[in-house]
Amino acid sequence: MKKINIVWFILMPGLAMWLGWGIRGQIGHSNGAMIPGAFLALALCILLRGKKFSPGLLIGLTAVGFGFGADMTTMESAGMVIGGIHPPAGSVALGYLGLATKGALWALFGGAGLAMALAASRYRRKDIVLGIIFMVASFYAGWALINRRRFLQLSLVRPEIWAGLLFAGVVLIAWLTVRGHTKIPLVLALCAVVAGAIGYPVAVTLCSAGIHSSIGGVDWWKVAETTFGTFMGVGLGIGTYFLRDQLPDAEGTQQPVSSAGLDVWGVILGVAIALIATALYQTIVPWLLLGSLLWCSAYFSEKLAWHIGVTLTYFGTAANVVVYWVHEQRIGNAAVLWTLAVLTTVVVAWKVTTWWNRADKTVARNSFIFVVWTILILEYLKMFIDRAVVNPTAQALAAAGGRWAYTFKAWGGWGHQFLTNVFFTIVALILTWMAFRTSCREESPGK
Repeated sequence: MKKINIVWFILMPGLAMWLGWGIRGQIGHSNGAMIPGAFLALALCILLRGKKFSPGLLIGLTAVGFGFGADMTTMESAGMVIGGIHPPAGSVALGYLGLATKGALWALFGGAGLAMALAASRYRRKDIVLGIIFMVASFYAGWALINRRRFLQLSLVRPEIWAGLLFAGVVLIAWLTVRGHTKIPLVLALCAVVAGAIGYPVAVTLCSAGIHSSIGGVDWWKVAETTFGTFMGVGLGIGTYFLRDQLPDAEGTQQPVSSAGLDVWGVILGVAIALIATALYQTIVPWLLLGSLLWCSAYFSEKLAWHIGVTLTYFGTAANVVVYWVHEQRIGNAAVLWTLAVLTTVVVAWKVTTWWNRADKTVARNSFIFVVWTILILEYLKMFIDRAVVNPTAQALAAAGGRWAYTFKAWGGWGHQFLTNVFFTIVALILTWMAFRTSCREESPGK
């Protein structure tokens, strides 16, 4: 089989993370951080065709991995660079140090999830469970030794967990490398760390330059988010490209596996894990513990891994939209909106069950396109439907010159909110073309 050119491993993961991290900025928290992880993993599933690996495991572990960094505080570090806060002299350097450290750690756990999936055949289940237990224990050790004592504080006021994540990440990667007798975790971790450590400072520097320039109508923080995402996507894409020859080739020609019909229990499983995990995270369980549990669960079940990567990502995003409408904008009926969120999650869970029953090359492409556009539609709903649009006053409508003119004005006119979503749509279309182009092109040696 012909190998896909490295350019595809740069462009497709980079654009996938550009879009995913941009949407993540609208959703927030660890559920939101699963979005770019899922996009990246699905893009790599397309690019790694012809190689033997578990698509469900790749998607589930990578999506969960990017959730670990979401609990870090990063805005104070960014504020030191941008100038939104007025810290002591010399703290701009501290801001850059904080951005580089936290960017590296955020990417590291995404790379760790990707590595566990690509090197899955080298581990027993108990190896993964033990590694995650050591990871959690190391987190609390690092937090107690450094963060709790406020030693090497990288922010001014907010509590930190970066040292805990540093200890945890180093221990996990070391365990995976030694236990699996493979360099896959180490290579991907290094690629992730370098990309994150460079990407976040560069992203915030661009944001700062834009804010202090005369260029208006641009959401400069969104520029920072998408730039950071692109760096991580490119870094992990390049790392995967150079490791692809270490993955075994898929045996024979993959053929569709006929489904026995509607997998009712598979749908119930997906909806249950989505609702339970989202509820636990939104109430009392930190992502360090919930993400660790999800990683272990994904490793024990390919079906569960698919649902963790896709169904949970979808419902977490839908739940964020419902909470925004009901509690922040005070529009809509809570019972109706939550019912719709659950019903659409049932549909997503059903789609997931159809993917794991097939083995042909179109699965990666179709699932990638489905997930990208489904999540993007949810982002549209949150950005373009709020109280000002749904319940305008008669005076506001008259002043704007009619309903359509008022709605466009409420969306910010040609401002950054509208333009941001125009760019989101363009990138989603490009990714859709790339998914079809890559999955349909014929392969031949030497290319």
